[in-house]
Amino acid sequence: MSIAKACADRLRQNHATATGGRLGSGHAHELTAAFFGYGAAAALRAEKAFPLENVANAKVLIPDLVLMDRRRGALQDLPDDLADSEDLAQQLIALLIGECDFVGAVWLTRDLKSYIAENYLHENFSTFTDELSGEMAETNAYFDELMVDEVDVTTHVDSVVAEATGELNGEQDQDRTFMGDKITFHAIMTLPRAAGRTVYFEPVLHVSGSVDDSAYYDVD
Repeated sequence: MSIAKACADRLRQNHATATGGRLGSGHAHELTAAFFGYGAAAALRAEKAFPLENVANAKVLIPDLVLMDRRRGALQDLPDDLADSEDLAQQLIALLIGECDFVGAVWLTRDLKSYIAENYLHENFSTFTDELSGEMAETNAYFDELMVDEVDVTTHVDSVVAEATGELNGEQDQDRTFMGDKITFHAIMTLPRAAGRTVYFEPVLHVSGSVDDSAYYDVD
């Protein structure tokens, strides 16, 4: 059985169990396709370059909740008591973990830019300190605060690329000469596409930056 069919069957089974009602096969397949980032089930079936079977090797899953919402609004005769998009996504996530060997992280969000700014970048603070260690060594400060100013996300055929800018802020060692306590950074995170349009291999994060010397002053 294909992963797409297993997902659709799971939605139908769970709906029947929860409500005693019926979710049509066509509707279940359309919602499954939306979960994986496709506007129609036919588009998911036609996918050859990034088959769903690759999910077992993937590291990040970002269900397309916005597209699921949109498809729910467009599909006719959906059950009135159908679970919301986030609940349906959780059902499919459970299937992928339990039966399709997915062991990666799930980013359950309707706003990828905010998720990257508020979660991913902070969770990978050590990458910033590693890749900016040279710049940090130019100062006499201890860096422990990451401030993200802006994130831009671009979708490509084979990846999603996020570019972020902001500051790494530090606390000056008062016993040493002031050499700056802020590093401006430019970070690029690449999510290589693995399966469908919402399942990715390990993210790749690169960070560059420079010491902000705008606060320098002469003691005299």
